Amino acid sequence: MLTQNDSMNPKYRVGLMRPIRDVATLAHEELLTPYPSFKINLWPNFSKATGGFRTREFSILCGATGVGKTCFLANLSMQLLMQGVKHFVASVETGDTDFVKRIESAFLEEDINTGDAVSIEKIVELKQRWGGILGGENLMLSLFSNRVSLELLLSELKIAHERYGCKIAMLDNMNFFMDVTAAKDSLVEMDRTIHELIMFCKYVDMHVIMVMHPRKTESGRVENEYDIKGSATAVQEAHNVFLFNRPTEFDQGNGYDAGNFRELKIAKMRRRGGYVGKRIMLKNFNTCYTEHDIL
Repeated sequence: MLTQNDSMNPKYRVGLMRPIRDVATLAHEELLTPYPSFKINLWPNFSKATGGFRTREFSILCGATGVGKTCFLANLSMQLLMQGVKHFVASVETGDTDFVKRIESAFLEEDINTGDAVSIEKIVELKQRWGGILGGENLMLSLFSNRVSLELLLSELKIAHERYGCKIAMLDNMNFFMDVTAAKDSLVEMDRTIHELIMFCKYVDMHVIMVMHPRKTESGRVENEYDIKGSATAVQEAHNVFLFNRPTEFDQGNGYDAGNFRELKIAKMRRRGGYVGKRIMLKNFNTCYTEHDIL
């Protein structure tokens, strides 16, 4: 794959092109040794459909406010911790300690992030059962608590990868990683942010997941990628798009009540396109998501 530095190589200086024999050799190397992919062991249907989170890809996660996107990310992070996968989380909207409380709630299968004090016995239980995981460095949490420039975010991602070996990054949410501009410039800024993150993923062995908000819809659901708030161009550039919703009225009538279930819809995938449109039903038990069905 060419980088900007290759433009200085006399072999590629004119036209920046190369014959198929060279490209085929590289393609075969990638087929024999593809970029790493990290499956989510406790969600086998998700892993089968997506192939896991591949490095050098960019994903969008979109859902309405309050549907449980951050809780979903915390459950994902919990599983990556259990699997020993190094990852980075910038939970700017809620903060680093809040995110860890959500992870601990998922471990315990009990919501301890209610604002009420927990007993010392509960803290002791956490340390006894998961102290080895919670006391490690497989999760690096950003200290950002306000808007972050794109340039600073890219620097942090690079450090997370190069210094700490992080293979997956979760960014919550898009609004905090855009420069404050006039409303008329917001789509341009969104395009710039997404484009630069995708370019980062092209050359770095990391999978980046960005949380984005939807436009307001009559149903309150995010039905397709065009319901994502902002620029269609940004969505088109993403490798994968996942939509997070409460169950439809039809599904609620078939036992998937809105209080206990969430729907993760695969709206776009550059690879495994046959799974686009599939919906993975997750059951929420005291903030711990377990995979239930694929529809």
